[in-house]
Amino acid sequence: MKCEIYLEGSQMTTRVLIIFGSTYGYTEQYATWLAEDLRALPQAPEVETVPASKVTPEQAEAFDAFVIAGSDYGGFLNGAPALRKKILPIIAPKKNRTAFFTVSFTGEYSKKLLDKAVAKSYTPELTEGRPVYHLRGGIDFDKISLAHKTALKGPVRAWLMANPNPNEGIKQMLECYKTGKAEYIDRETLKPLVEDIAKFL
Repeated sequence: MKCEIYLEGSQMTTRVLIIFGSTYGYTEQYATWLAEDLRALPQAPEVETVPASKVTPEQAEAFDAFVIAGSDYGGFLNGAPALRKKILPIIAPKKNRTAFFTVSFTGEYSKKLLDKAVAKSYTPELTEGRPVYHLRGGIDFDKISLAHKTALKGPVRAWLMANPNPNEGIKQMLECYKTGKAEYIDRETLKPLVEDIAKFL
């Protein structure tokens, strides 16, 4: 005789994997904060973080929901190439339980460009209709790589200065050339993302 046991109110715990690509540490910091904020939700999901360069197909298979994050580096999202062949196909069937965020100096001030970078990096099929947020990091010219510094002080600066209607993010970037550094990382900006993720836990 087959016996079935039903526990009223019982529910499987959702497992969330945050996969991040971080250039100077800002994206990793946001990933850590996000994991803490998600664990504090009433749903109490199980959350892990892993660098995009280290996540394995076996690890991805074991999770129910995903957050994919990448720092912007000249229109390219850190860690994205490592995910394309083996990880994104595993996530695709769980698209409805997936969210994305980028980290850059200008954040939402560069929404159009960053939206395109997200779609290009993680495929339009996976990203369309999903929560996508653009958070702000910072910059310290004494700590960035020589290649990055050269690009910022050359073509990037010329492009910024040629903009006839600079937004606040561009103005702050231009000011940073004088001060040498600036930081806009803000844990509070994760709140809307946490609320969106909570809907599919």
